[in-house]
Amino acid sequence: MNHGIVDVFAYQEALLIEAAFGLALLAMIWVGFRRWLQHKERLGSLIAERTAERATQYHAEMESVQARLKAIEQLVIESRVQREEQIPARPVKSAPTRRDDSTSQ
Repeated sequence: MNHGIVDVFAYQEALLIEAAFGLALLAMIWVGFRRWLQHKERLGSLIAERTAERATQYHAEMESVQARLKAIEQLVIESRVQREEQIPARPVKSAPTRRDDSTSQ
């Protein structure tokens, strides 16, 4: 096979163009991947911020509920004590003793 110099340069030129397109494609993929990573990082930080805000809100709400529960418990205890004070103490009657019939005879 006798290839002329023009054919060799054409082949090299085609390889060079393919390499340039390949590098351009790799660069675009790399840029897209970096943008995707940045997007995921921003999304993660937003989710973390929202989660922290919700946790703070739930914590404040839980403290409020606990304070209300403590107040209700105190009211129940106070009302129970007042009821116990209002009920007069009843004298305890002793049970009648049972006599054995054999000893009484």
